[in-house]
Amino acid sequence: MAKSLITLVFLLLAPVSAKAQTDTLVIMSYNVENFFHPDDDPDKNDDAFTPDGSNHWTNYRMRQKAAKISRVITSVNGWDCPQIIGLCEVEGPKAVEALLYEGGLSDDALNYKAICYPTPDARGIAPALLYDADIVKIISSYPISMSVPDSNFITRDVLYAKIKYATDTFHIFVNHWPSKYGGEAETVWKREHVARHTRSVCDSITATNPDAKIVLIGDFNDVASSDALAKVFGATRNGPDYINLSTFTNRHSYKYHGEWSTIDHIIVSKSICSPERPWFFIGELNYLVEPDSRYVGYKPFRTYIGQRYNGGYSDHLPVFIKIPIYKK
Repeated sequence: MAKSLITLVFLLLAPVSAKAQTDTLVIMSYNVENFFHPDDDPDKNDDAFTPDGSNHWTNYRMRQKAAKISRVITSVNGWDCPQIIGLCEVEGPKAVEALLYEGGLSDDALNYKAICYPTPDARGIAPALLYDADIVKIISSYPISMSVPDSNFITRDVLYAKIKYATDTFHIFVNHWPSKYGGEAETVWKREHVARHTRSVCDSITATNPDAKIVLIGDFNDVASSDALAKVFGATRNGPDYINLSTFTNRHSYKYHGEWSTIDHIIVSKSICSPERPWFFIGELNYLVEPDSRYVGYKPFRTYIGQRYNGGYSDHLPVFIKIPIYKK
């Protein structure tokens, strides 16, 4: 794994439009690996991430991790911070508020604000959306339940937000699909269920506006070629309706048992990018990886390895895209 400051994974190859570009919208997705608030929530299974829990999670460690996440956000795109950030594995609104404050993301210089809703997840894990409140307007937002009523299948909601940036309106979905815990074959139906339901919500938007600009970001817990993503949702390299931008690179965001893969995706409607001109980046900042002594090369610099505090960032690397905004 190269330790370059930022690796450009896929660059615009098609000719630039003759229209004058006025701005660029940068959208980032980052699974921050268990960002918990150390206060115990009696209604959630968060005991491990409390001061007396098995991970001995304290306010000091939370502040350290908040500073690390802030460092990634403010440096992943050089001097230009992302305007929209989707986060996975944060413990609900209280943890997100602590992240903004402790990480300095809500001060006068940055002014990020957040959207995060309570979650049905057993540990309290929820998707969150950060946005630059100086230039991004939130039109509406709400959680979309992905759990199956009258069953034992309870999973994280998908966070939806309709935003306005410059003269354009975007529909943002922050996803954290069910993991493969318990076996890939045994859990595939869960991811396919979420894929099917999410696609139906997207279809309801495009039924009203076929040219709606839709962006799905997050940890999908599956590779681009999986049935859930490629067949059920219908996001591939070539569309026709949705393009998975991670298919344009051989770089990866996640390493498991020595094997790199990409399960952190950014999917866009074809109204935003054609297959010939997506911009997709993986933030390979040198401090986000460490030598892999068990396998080869490098691996993500994690906060914990098992229950041993490692002091790192996350087991995922961030991914982001740049969308050119043109004059009408």
